[in-house]
Amino acid sequence: MTENLKTQIDNCDLCIVGVGHEWDWVTMGIHSDERYSKLLKYCDKEGFQWLLPLVEYEYAFYHTDNRIDSAYEGLRKLLGKKRYFLVSDLFLQDALMHGFEPENCVYPCGNYMYLQTPDLEDELILSEKCPEFQAIIDRIHEIIVSNDGNFDEGESFVRPFLNGKELYLNQKRQEYRNIKYNEIAYKGKWDDYMRYLSSTLNFKLLVLELGVGLEYPTVVRWPFEKVAFINNKAHFIRVHERLYQHTKEIEDKTDSIQMNSVNFILQECKGL
Repeated sequence: MTENLKTQIDNCDLCIVGVGHEWDWVTMGIHSDERYSKLLKYCDKEGFQWLLPLVEYEYAFYHTDNRIDSAYEGLRKLLGKKRYFLVSDLFLQDALMHGFEPENCVYPCGNYMYLQTPDLEDELILSEKCPEFQAIIDRIHEIIVSNDGNFDEGESFVRPFLNGKELYLNQKRQEYRNIKYNEIAYKGKWDDYMRYLSSTLNFKLLVLELGVGLEYPTVVRWPFEKVAFINNKAHFIRVHERLYQHTKEIEDKTDSIQMNSVNFILQECKGL
């Protein structure tokens, strides 16, 4: 990359930002915290995979990651007053807590805010307001804080139900593959994102992809490549520790950077 990121942002008309798994501090943190190891092994057992999203919810609720927080704050400063849209395949909506405007962000793969039933006609339920769900979260937290992660493996964790229907976090994930993901929480913002994309064609567009892997390639990775290919004025920056490669069709307009994308942003925003 011949110019620093701040200069490239300043020189573009519009920007789209994609954020992926390298910014998922919950998955990284929970596997490095020894207190969670017994629970994670329990969640690997056949028939108990449904508990993993709830263990991750507890971790997300009671923890934070200063490095990720600083990176989001730095990224927002880099964008300044530039018109942008951020799309992420994470469940963590951290950008909204660090200066990113909700109207300019979309999270198509889900969130920690809502619960859903298998019935797509049912309304979403605020997870913090559901006693049946919170009772399990409280038990998980007790195991971690009071028992240092130890519990009787014969313990029966009861699935959360409401009005006879099982509750799930409103997330698109492998553990929920047997139910239909309720997309209502993000559909309006996705429509806004599509309108924003349609308005970028004749402008200098910076396409910035940060740490996006192959978990949900149809959300960010492949669409970003397509946008860069179609827009003759686009410049594409892909940053990833391992999956930094780009397609040959957009080689002349792409910077592929082999680097952890969080570290990249922290490096690029120094001095702001």
